[in-house]
Amino acid sequence: MRNILLAYDGSDNAKRALQHLIDFAKEAPKPLKVQVFNAQHEPVMYGEYVTSAMVEELNASLMKKSRGLLEEAGAQLAAAGISYETHTAIGNVAEQVNEAVKRLGCDTVVMGTRGLGSFTGMLLGSVANRVIHEVSVPVLLVK
Repeated sequence: MRNILLAYDGSDNAKRALQHLIDFAKEAPKPLKVQVFNAQHEPVMYGEYVTSAMVEELNASLMKKSRGLLEEAGAQLAAAGISYETHTAIGNVAEQVNEAVKRLGCDTVVMGTRGLGSFTGMLLGSVANRVIHEVSVPVLLVK
């Protein structure tokens, strides 16, 4: 069985990556188990009046958003008859993907990329580029 981590953020490219994975599963020689993963960046807050309750409320909001995105992807995987589990995290996305790959024993990462090109990607940085360098398994980028 293949154990694939699908990094899913709900973007158009992530939706294309999800569809690519569904199409691949139809022809795959081994059954797939998909770990649908969404990581939200930690909130950055400045000021003197930041309370722990404010941080907890922001984190709860981020997790609610994450669960909604995962439900969306999970519904499509379930409709295609693909076994899956969902996972959320808060933190640096590339680092969280790497940790999830290790923790869940994934053999491949599938994710969408905005496809900014080498110059723009070099200036802005890219989550996909950082994931490629962080993880020790193959990464399939879908544009």
